[in-house]
Amino acid sequence: MRTFLSLLFVPARCVLGRAIRTASVPRVLAVLAAASCIAIAPASLAQDEEDEEDQPGVVAADDDDIEEVVVTGSRLKRDTYTSVAPLQIITGEVSREAGVIDAEEIVQKSTVSAGAQIDVTFAGFVLDDGPGTQTANLRGLGSNRTLLLVNGRRMGAAGVEGAPTSPDLGLIPGSLVQQYDLLLDGASSVYGSDAIAGVANVILRKDFNGLEVETFPSRPYHEGGDQDVLALTWGKNFDRGFIGIGAEYNSSDPVTYADRPWTAGCSRNIEIDEGGRTRTEPLYYPTVYGMDMEGCGSIFPLSSRIAVPLRGSVYYTAGYSNGGWPNFSESESWGFPIDNNGDGEPDVNYRDHSLNGRRDYAELYPTFKSQNYMVFGEYTLEGEMNLTPFFELGYVENDIALIGDEAQIFQEVPARNPFNICNPEGRGVDCGLASDALLLNPNFMEKFNVRWAGLCAAFGIPNSICAPVLYNAFGLTVGPMGPQPTTPIVTIRGDRSDYVRYLEQFRYVAGVSGDLPMLDFWQLSDWSFEFAYVHSRSDGTVRRAGIREDRLLLSLGAYSINDIPCENSTETPMHFDTAPGCVPVNMFARTLYDSLVGDFETDAERDYVFDDRDFATEYRQTVVTYYMTGSLFELPAGAVSAGLGLEYREDKIESIPDHVARDGLFWGFFADGGAEGQKYIQEAFGEVELPILAGQLAASELTVNLSARWTKDQYGGTAWTGSGKIAYRPIDSLLIRATGGTSFRAPNLRELFLQAQTGFLTVFDPCLLPEAAINDITGDYDPDLDDREPHLLDNCRANGIDPTTAHNNGFNAYSVEVAAGGALDLNEETSESITAGFAWEQPFTNAFDLTVGASYYQIEIDNTVIEPSAGYIVNNCYYSQTGTSPFCGRITRGDLTSDGRGPFIEYLDRGFINRDNETARGVDFNIAFDTTFTAFDRPFALGVDVNAHRVIERTTLFTDDEGIPDFNEFQREWYFPEYRGQGSVRLDYDRWRLSWGVRYVSEGRQDRRFVDPFSDIYDSLGTGFTGDTCLGPPDDLLCRDQGDAPSYLVHSLSGWYSGDTWTVGFGARNLFDEAPPLVDETEGPTAIKNAPIGAAYDLDGRTWFLSASIRLFSDG
Repeated sequence: MRTFLSLLFVPARCVLGRAIRTASVPRVLAVLAAASCIAIAPASLAQDEEDEEDQPGVVAADDDDIEEVVVTGSRLKRDTYTSVAPLQIITGEVSREAGVIDAEEIVQKSTVSAGAQIDVTFAGFVLDDGPGTQTANLRGLGSNRTLLLVNGRRMGAAGVEGAPTSPDLGLIPGSLVQQYDLLLDGASSVYGSDAIAGVANVILRKDFNGLEVETFPSRPYHEGGDQDVLALTWGKNFDRGFIGIGAEYNSSDPVTYADRPWTAGCSRNIEIDEGGRTRTEPLYYPTVYGMDMEGCGSIFPLSSRIAVPLRGSVYYTAGYSNGGWPNFSESESWGFPIDNNGDGEPDVNYRDHSLNGRRDYAELYPTFKSQNYMVFGEYTLEGEMNLTPFFELGYVENDIALIGDEAQIFQEVPARNPFNICNPEGRGVDCGLASDALLLNPNFMEKFNVRWAGLCAAFGIPNSICAPVLYNAFGLTVGPMGPQPTTPIVTIRGDRSDYVRYLEQFRYVAGVSGDLPMLDFWQLSDWSFEFAYVHSRSDGTVRRAGIREDRLLLSLGAYSINDIPCENSTETPMHFDTAPGCVPVNMFARTLYDSLVGDFETDAERDYVFDDRDFATEYRQTVVTYYMTGSLFELPAGAVSAGLGLEYREDKIESIPDHVARDGLFWGFFADGGAEGQKYIQEAFGEVELPILAGQLAASELTVNLSARWTKDQYGGTAWTGSGKIAYRPIDSLLIRATGGTSFRAPNLRELFLQAQTGFLTVFDPCLLPEAAINDITGDYDPDLDDREPHLLDNCRANGIDPTTAHNNGFNAYSVEVAAGGALDLNEETSESITAGFAWEQPFTNAFDLTVGASYYQIEIDNTVIEPSAGYIVNNCYYSQTGTSPFCGRITRGDLTSDGRGPFIEYLDRGFINRDNETARGVDFNIAFDTTFTAFDRPFALGVDVNAHRVIERTTLFTDDEGIPDFNEFQREWYFPEYRGQGSVRLDYDRWRLSWGVRYVSEGRQDRRFVDPFSDIYDSLGTGFTGDTCLGPPDDLLCRDQGDAPSYLVHSLSGWYSGDTWTVGFGARNLFDEAPPLVDETEGPTAIKNAPIGAAYDLDGRTWFLSASIRLFSDG
């Protein structure tokens, strides 16, 4: 036994000794920790001697002994679950009755979660923690400020790509969860860094007794999304310990856009008119161009087209051309749609070329498979110390496969490429003559004469010769041009859209706990300790296929002086795998245009330009904790309890891309340099609870809890955090409580070590000429039409752009490469939080139980670490009143294009910075009611639980170097509705239970600063906006985009029967198949089609579920 104890405590002593030696911790903590370690040695020796003398072991506890527990929010043992800090508990049983078993859905749709919740609907987006991750976001302050625990100990981060730093809720075995404790105050002094918004403590079941089997299949009313969950558990209790084993298999089928009514088909205009009615029918293109839009909204993105000289884009019209481009036609020119074949319909209908609604095979939810295993146990050794070695082992792996919607590709093809449609020396035609053929068509000239008859009449030109005169005046017919570069705009099957992700995490906990009887002197008593070592390691890989830009350029002849495919006569540096296997690629083959999502003409072309993009990410976290707790002395109101501890944490990340990902070799896809780095945190902490008054008149209880933590972060420096809590009961039934404290968050590994990670975002460039400032007739800049502010024009000039000549033909919004990266000079975040509330239990009658509670909170964070948005950087630079914005240095522009457009923004640096302040304020409400009654001579039990939350404030503040504040309010907007609520009603009779649940989300509003003015399809009022569904006065009203959503309410209903060893339940969630609110996709939240995602709305619809469990071979 002595050898066994030495093996246990020597590593603990070494680790803790290192932590004490390398950290300037308060001396009293070091002395007490060392004293408890020293005390163990003679006690263990004495234990061996008692064993040798056959001394009796531990005396069994009396029946009336009260087991002490540790409640989330404090490390002190107590004999009650009462929490001074605001705490919301969600049990696994209640969640099952609502038809929910997955941890991510339970936590993310709780009333205390806010902000955009990253769930599986974001699987196709570029995320901080990689594709497919699902994170916790309490109070809407971000997943990096929400601490996730499993059984009271940190859960390590997991993810793939970039630098993931948040735990993935998708790795938690939902069927094995006993309850979720959501601690809702700043808890850094108790749990350490990151607990600014709160703590989500997932408590896994440990009540296994024999073998239990549970299955939980669910089947949506709509197609797709079938889920099957199977859980097996086995447990055995011994006289001095127990062992438990659990396993879960979770599988979900994919859901495509077509599988749900709210994502099937095309996205529509969602507009509201002046009378408050919703309108969706598009009128602009049917009215102005005579094009049938089939009820769809935006025509973009437009595919199966080619950008050619003189004409902009020409569109694929198989077997016909209204100009001289074989199989391609122009859509409009000089302000009118083209009908050169004279059939009364436009030659080109934009709807035929719009990708909107044409990729319904893409998946809203991916294929998901997960396996989760855990083993845990403990055994108490004989002796007065009750030494109890314990362990937890956990392993989880999950696979996600997503089929997404492909992005467009628009790569310029060199002029003399043999396949170029504008290369008359190859397979193409002379595009100067092709354009002339369009203009000289009699039908075109007739429409031109009608459109510009007024202009010709003003100059005395007869209408019959209007077109030829203006053609000559403006040089519209050009004759032969020779070979010209062109840009095919196509969408290619499987390009950058699909991925497969594999993620596994291994976590183990090993430690020992016990009593410290040697500290039972003076008034010290009931002291115990715990030493724990926690290590987690996550490994993930992700693979996606896409078109290599370097290979495509080589295959098109872009590296050749003479535009010869697969030739590198310019000696452009290339990767080792760029040239091998090169074949000429025909970007004008009919197979790319016959359908809106096409493919290359030959397998050889596809095999050459396509490649895989691979990423491997490993995240390791090690936490070593020593803690001791007990009673210091007695006060008249009770014992003063205290706790002291030390903690050492180390995080390490190795996120390694292959060269395709690192160098951004996919066409138009972000580059990701990954991340490599590690850091440590050393901490010492203490907590004391003082019962000031008890059993007094008007003071049934007055208890004060104080805690403090000293933190040394390798990069964030040192900091003290503290917390004070007070619990006051003027009478037994009323608890009044308040807390106040400070929290600390050092920059995480992503913010420190993320290498350049780039992507593409649409940015509005205010330095380019707006379309309104260009004269319709001459095409020249007219300063009288330019309504931009003088200081904006000055700032553009100061940064090297002439705002009177820089242009993009009126299209000021375009795609820009943006980059984010870590920085070692970031400051730590600090926060202050307060809460105040009450809990009241009615004391008047035993006929029913009623508990009512409310808690106010306020969290203020300073020096918040953020990634500034691309729009913020551009606006701060060019709209600055003084012209000295530091954000201008984050903008890089290129040269003018070959046709004189630009200079465009090519690169934006979105690297992390410290923001001034973020604030969150609100109120939580809780009501619980239980009673029994008799009906039809039978006894029933009724229970009602209601949780609600009101957001009062959610704001951010940034003050730039000029002292100009940028203050934004988000409360009552999307992702921060004013109210969220959940309620459940349970009716029990004998072995039967009927459960009804509701979930409520109040109205979601668009940021009022960005609400469009009412307008019509012509923008007759000159607002700068159009109403796509209104013709305007005198015959119609005005419209604007709808960016608001009504309140939302969903119901669940289930019935249950419990036998002696088995339980079965059946029910439906979203019982009435409530659709999510629909919004215009250009406004408000992130949306797929018109359905908002990450906003607590159900995108599955009505879902039936069955739950069945049976216990076998139990001890009783």
